[in-house]
Amino acid sequence: MKDLVIIGAGPAGISAALYAVRGGAKTTVIAKDGGALEKADAIQNYYGFPEGISAKELIARGVKQAANLGAKIVRGEVVGVGFGQDGYTVKTAETAFDAGAVIIACGVARNAPPVANLARFEGSGVSYCAVCDGFFFRGKRIAVIGSGKYAASEYNVLKDLAKSAVLLTNGEDPAFDAQDIPVNKRKLASLEGDGAVQEVRFADGSALPVDGVFIACGFAGAFELSKKLGLELTGGKIAVDEKRATNIPGIFAAGDCTAGMQQIAKAVCDGMIAGTEALRYLKANG
Repeated sequence: MKDLVIIGAGPAGISAALYAVRGGAKTTVIAKDGGALEKADAIQNYYGFPEGISAKELIARGVKQAANLGAKIVRGEVVGVGFGQDGYTVKTAETAFDAGAVIIACGVARNAPPVANLARFEGSGVSYCAVCDGFFFRGKRIAVIGSGKYAASEYNVLKDLAKSAVLLTNGEDPAFDAQDIPVNKRKLASLEGDGAVQEVRFADGSALPVDGVFIACGFAGAFELSKKLGLELTGGKIAVDEKRATNIPGIFAAGDCTAGMQQIAKAVCDGMIAGTEALRYLKANG
């Protein structure tokens, strides 16, 4: 049986690895980090953790579980996926891995804008997921950084929770009809605050008082890999069927890079299905 390569070590990728390895597939998981989830603070809406759990600990536990079962965990950045001797070749900056099947589970990468102090306030007012963290900003002043449809979607999740919400496009024109969304197009300079975010500072020296900033700067990663392979996309996400199979045999996708809620529970379910179906595909195709 040929190898399985999984791109992404978040809940979807690791869940896929667990099922594939237990079924007998030689499985390699490649990821440069834990993805967008790693930037979250406390996870309080996932089954089995009544006191909550930190995102980093949840990721670490999953990776260790997969490794203990026999999955090979490779830290590296995937730069391309192409057709190869065994079916496919997954390339990193350093090497390449042959695979009979590939699961893309690297999520939707959020391009972080070049704003000073952004990393400093991650988990202290800066978030990358409105559905995950919007609850913590009820009745507060919120800014969403981004200019695409993803930013508009995040704004729409937050607008009814917040005291006020505004979209900051960092000098760009919105890539959608923004007539119902307050937009500030001034160039961004930095985030400022004492322990937590308190204001957004603009390049012209002015400032906007805020309690929370949500980063929603568009798609990368999975989208680019999809374009290289010629995968069918829908709404900027990888199109899959109920088996999490794409339009190209042997290529599966799971988690945030496919349609649906960007939640851990959904990603774990996707990974279970993708891992099981990829295993079945490998057994049927040598």
